[in-house]
Formats: sequence, structure tokens, C-alpha cells
Amino acid sequence: MLAAGVYPQVWLVASVTLGLGAGQSMKGVVPPWTVALCVVAAAVAGVAGRRARHVGGAAAILGAGAVSAIALSVVTGSSWSVTLLVVGLSCGAPWLGGRYLHQQDALADEAAQRARVEERSRIAQDMHDSLGHELNLLSLRAGAIEMDTTLTTTHHAAASELRVGASAAITQLAAVIGMLRGDGPVDWGPTRPDIAELVRRAADAGMDVTLVRNGPEDAALPAARCIHRVIQEGITNAARHAPGSAVTVTIDSSAQETKVTVTNTPPNTSLRRTPGSRTGFVALQERLQACGGTLSAGPHYGGFRLIARVPHADAR
Repeated sequence: MLAAGVYPQVWLVASVTLGLGAGQSMKGVVPPWTVALCVVAAAVAGVAGRRARHVGGAAAILGAGAVSAIALSVVTGSSWSVTLLVVGLSCGAPWLGGRYLHQQDALADEAAQRARVEERSRIAQDMHDSLGHELNLLSLRAGAIEMDTTLTTTHHAAASELRVGASAAITQLAAVIGMLRGDGPVDWGPTRPDIAELVRRAADAGMDVTLVRNGPEDAALPAARCIHRVIQEGITNAARHAPGSAVTVTIDSSAQETKVTVTNTPPNTSLRRTPGSRTGFVALQERLQACGGTLSAGPHYGGFRLIARVPHADAR
């Protein structure tokens, strides 16, 4: 078997030779030893077909075997059809079966690789959603402490170092996410997200955030997670690119879809902005496309506005 993996064409030649010998020996009767030869030839051909990397040489060998079967039958006076049939059944068919198994192995490897890429993409998305959000809020808290006039110079310096460190961590996290990302995010979260808690945490971190809800709050879990992700990205972007701005989160729900609008006013120019990599926005577009939604974003009266429409699964 090991030799078949190293020299598949040599083993195929051996298989064809055994098949020719068995076919030439079947003259009116079928001796038991010829059946054994056919079984051995089939096993060798099947392994050779499964281990072969290219089919060109094997096709030439099988073609030469068919020509040899006819030529030997003419010389020996035996039935060429019998010899050709024996070679085909003991060599050609098993080799094709081996090629089929080879293709199945390749498909299994490809599926495993795709699963690894999807897992890396899921990890990258989770890192962006959780760590990126927390680091941006940490940077925002440090910036608020840095602007507090009641603290000493030492406290201001410590807050500044904390803010710079958080910004550096955000940049490094973006680089890691860039390396991990594959075909797209995979969302396996089992629990319903709490939008009110998300907004409250942002407000506790020092952001001016207002949540406005219009309509029912009974979206299915996939849609609810998309809605939560849109709001999280909008708040994170405001904290990063427009520190000190007022953020308004508006959720308009109907029986068919939920419209989410995250708007922030112009930033406080005295606070330092953190550069972004657009990784979160691209991932958000992919997630909305996966659930059938749409996303638009752009400047709005000196600030920024993000609008997403998420269809409900039971209305599609």
C-alpha cells in the first residue's frame, strides 16, 4: 500500500499485467487462480487510483493495456473480447473507483479547511464585537478622566497613558482580526441580546446616548442579534471617531422589519480621535447580507448616521 502511494503508475502497470495474464488464461474455462489474479489486480488498481495525483499517465497505461489485450489475443488466438473485459473489470473499473475515493478525500479536506476558515472568521468577529467594543469604551473613560479638571497632573498623565495604551491595543486588535478573517463571520450566539443594557453600559462609560423605541420588540433571535450588532457598531464608531458627541439610537419596528438608525452629532474637537480600519463596518455589511438586510452610512449634519433595515424571519 505504501508503494502504491509512492509509485501509483508502477502499481497500475502491475495490475494491468496481472489482468492480461488472467484474461489470456481464460480459454473456455475459468481457473480458480485467474480469479485470484483478478482480485489482486483490482485491489492494486483501486489503491493506485486513490493515491495517484495525476490521471494522464494512468489513462495512457490503461489504454496501452487495452491495445495489448487485443494484440495478445490476435497472437495467441484467444478471445480478445474476454481479455479486454477482464482487464476492464479487474483494472479499469477499480482504478476509477479509486479515483472517486480520491475525489471524496479531497472534498473532505476542502470541507475541513473551510470549517477552519469559518472558525477563524467567527473568532475574529467575536474579538471585534467584544474586545473592540470594550477597548473603545475604556479609551473613552480614560479620555473623560483626562479632561477632569479636579484631578492632579499625575492623574491626568496616568489617564493619558491609559487612553494611549487602549488606542494602541485597538490598533493591534485590528491587525490580528485582519489576519484571522476568512470568508465571513459565523454567528452561533444562543442568547437574546439586551439592547437596553448595551446602551446603559455606553452611558455609564461617559457617552451621551439616547435610546428611542417605536413598535414591538418581538423580533426573532437572528434578527435581534443583527439589530444588536448594528447598534453596537454605531456606538463603537461614535466613541472612536466622534468622542464627546451625542448619540441617538432609534429602533422602528413593524411586523415585517426593524429599522435601526444610529446618529451622532459632530465630535468634540478637543478630544483625540482613534483611527479605524473599517473592519467592523465590512463585517457588519456581511452580517446584514446574511440575514437579508441592508446597510447605509454617511455624514449627517456634521456628524454621522448609520441606517440598517433587518427583515424579520417570519415575514420573509
